Amino acid sequence: MERRKVSAVHAGFIQELDALLRLDAQNQRRYRPGPGRPGPATLSKHQMILMTESVFIKAFSHYELFLEEVFILYTRNRPTRGGHRVPSFILPKDGEHARDILKSGMPFLEWNSPDTIVRRCEVYLHDGDPIKRSITAYSARLQRMKAIRNAIAHRSAEAAQRYNNVVRAELRAAPLQPLSPGEFLLSTDPATPASYFLLSYLGIFRSVANVAAG
Repeated sequence: MERRKVSAVHAGFIQELDALLRLDAQNQRRYRPGPGRPGPATLSKHQMILMTESVFIKAFSHYELFLEEVFILYTRNRPTRGGHRVPSFILPKDGEHARDILKSGMPFLEWNSPDTIVRRCEVYLHDGDPIKRSITAYSARLQRMKAIRNAIAHRSAEAAQRYNNVVRAELRAAPLQPLSPGEFLLSTDPATPASYFLLSYLGIFRSVANVAAG
């Protein structure tokens, strides 16, 4: 069932993020690095890597759905959480009609590329805000997060190359040995030394959502 309020879409997304954060916290408590086989209540390094990648992919999927739902509500003249109207250049009769207009012959709508999202905002929404503002504020990191997502999902040579470039940029130096996406997500984020990249990235999703929902 399609949600009718931006506030409901925002609340649902935040709930999903919080659930994933709780899952990651549980995984951290169960993780036992080092030699030896894990017991039934512990996670090995390999298991922890897989779980961390899964949390990130799930969060990214919820983020894409959040953007699509909020964008479509704005094209239908629904107000932000704060009650402000977002002028739209189209007048769809319902959510499905809005999706058909936005697709314009494409097989599906893409919500993982910051540049594509900003361009869509400029075309269909007056001034593009507040979604455009939320994306541009974190554009560089969202682009890097997309590369990490693709490295987990696709495993192609092109995705691997872009991922390796992101790792060097985010760590501010080449790692001593290659890192899988899960290992990287568990690495300390130099921009926030008390955190690791998975938590930083989920925090960015939350920040984007808070601005985009108004």
